[in-house]
Amino acid sequence: MSSTLLRNILLSSSCLAGTTLAAAAGPAPARPLETEVARAQAMLIHEDLGGGVHVFRAPEELDYWTSTNSVVVINDEDVVVFDSPTRAVTARAVIAEIRRLTPKPVRVLINSHWHQDHWSGNDEYAKAFPGLRIVATDQTRDYMKRMPAAYFLKGLDAGQKLRQAELAAAIQTGRFPDGSPLTPAIRAQKEEKLRQREQFMEEVAALPRVLPNVVYRDEMAFWSGRREFRLMSVTGDATASTVMYVPDERILATGDALVSPENGQGPPPWTTNSYAVTPWVESLRRLDALDLRAIVPGQGPTMHDKTYLRRTIELMATVIAQVHAALESGRVTLADVQAAVDVDRIALGYPPGQPLPEGFRKWVSNFSKKAMQEALDGAIDER
Repeated sequence: MSSTLLRNILLSSSCLAGTTLAAAAGPAPARPLETEVARAQAMLIHEDLGGGVHVFRAPEELDYWTSTNSVVVINDEDVVVFDSPTRAVTARAVIAEIRRLTPKPVRVLINSHWHQDHWSGNDEYAKAFPGLRIVATDQTRDYMKRMPAAYFLKGLDAGQKLRQAELAAAIQTGRFPDGSPLTPAIRAQKEEKLRQREQFMEEVAALPRVLPNVVYRDEMAFWSGRREFRLMSVTGDATASTVMYVPDERILATGDALVSPENGQGPPPWTTNSYAVTPWVESLRRLDALDLRAIVPGQGPTMHDKTYLRRTIELMATVIAQVHAALESGRVTLADVQAAVDVDRIALGYPPGQPLPEGFRKWVSNFSKKAMQEALDGAIDER
């Protein structure tokens, strides 16, 4: 699992800390489902790309995870959706927005890869649209089968202990580790978030895990009326990920093969699960060859040119080349190889004229390790 995805899992896991620290206040009153869906609808970020193509994104404070993009394509007789959200309530909110836009049914739902924030809404779509076809690569479906809710809950449990200890210490000392004070208002806010995230963890445990019922390898094309959809299996932050290209609108949905922060300018915020970094770059070059007017990344706002895509290709390819050069010059340990990698010049081009993006050097360190693992078939010296 990628480092930032794991980070989000740990952040989400703070839900459990509220069990002890906020117990005196009692459980938060449950909102009626209709109220929760309406609240989620109001929080959704909506981008209308024209031609019947819409993007809906839930902010992290709604999904307690990463803010995944769902791409909705309204055709002559039906709707195709690319990626479902993390939470059931968010999926219901997107479905409500689709019904607000059109009475046409969703007939195809595509899951880009196995990470939970891209397919946990499958159950809601399947209930709302009988006969729904859910599409993914065969490898993606296999990964989903092998990763039950307990896989994600283990990460949530680990993060619980970290957040619980941090808040408990702040209650004792009156301050957080950075020296900032724990005021009554901040404590109440944090305890409320803990309660909300506790509910999120309960949702994860109870969520029906609905698998794709149509799989493919390498490439797949289908049509809805006159509109063609092309699916391609690529390497991204997960193996055998799916991207969707809609030729008549020249729109590409990448899943997490390409992601960006909310400002759409910073460098890629995580690395791949495997150490197949060269295939990832090759996949991005393949996408760069498409005729595009819009790129919808797995996270972050839609891009309307290839600048970010090409800078990301340059960044990844340069890190790989420098890692190879360090190894060929006789460097052996991971620390020595990482020290030889310098791509600050490229990073400064993401937000022109600004300092290095936050977390950039950590990203370089992580990606360098992946590149070294790939170059040595996993046999690296971490001393």
